[in-house]
Amino acid sequence: MNDLERAFRLYARPALLVIIGLIGMGFVAMTPESAGVLDQMLMPIKRAIFYGALAVSCGGFLWLCWSVYLEYRWARGDLDGGCHNCGGPMRHLSGRWGNYSKCLMCGSKREGWH
Repeated sequence: MNDLERAFRLYARPALLVIIGLIGMGFVAMTPESAGVLDQMLMPIKRAIFYGALAVSCGGFLWLCWSVYLEYRWARGDLDGGCHNCGGPMRHLSGRWGNYSKCLMCGSKREGWH
């Protein structure tokens, strides 16, 4: 696995959430210029959509910060993960054939929880 695959695995989903939130906030601009009658009636809905998009964007940013922190600890050797392939942190999942662990860094899988 190279660095590009690791970066995509760690940062693609959080960055996508941030981008979706920013696009949502951009579409529902709450500016004084939108002072028409219809805009005033729809303002509570627009406000809810705006703050929902803001929450999605902030959640994605926090997830992105957590991924940066995990990679920083992993690069320094402080992260003592359970992955037998790269030493990265594991995510514990329940699948069709029982419990298994999947590495957040390289994507390798192990049977059971480690």
